[in-house]
Amino acid sequence: MRVTKDRGLAEEVAQEAFIRAYRAAGDFRGESQVRSWLYRISTNLALNAVTRRKEFATEHMPDLAVEIGTDRSVESAWMGQELADAIAELPPKLREPLVLREIEHLSYEEIAQRTGAPLNTVRTRIMRARQALRDRMEGWR
Repeated sequence: MRVTKDRGLAEEVAQEAFIRAYRAAGDFRGESQVRSWLYRISTNLALNAVTRRKEFATEHMPDLAVEIGTDRSVESAWMGQELADAIAELPPKLREPLVLREIEHLSYEEIAQRTGAPLNTVRTRIMRARQALRDRMEGWR
């Protein structure tokens, strides 16, 4: 649901994930937990489904608007929405580790395990995602 923002689509993705896992069960090498392996399958399917529908998952983004005063609260709300939009527009391979780190507060090691990416790749992707957000939000300084 966090990725698709659509209950029906999420149910389709879940069903497809279990079908794919069942078909590929013989290929599971046991190098990771079954949970991580199933997470990777379902996440990839969900990201692909969202991309196909040209939707971006921003539901899981926190509300970044801070009540500072009448004029500034409107500006903060716009900034929060722009940041959420910027995160949603990141390529999935950058968005996913950033969200896992900044929103779900996972360690780099946990992100590497969940995504199946090497630890240094996770660090690089998070760094690139942060830089892309800094570039996009530069006008808000």
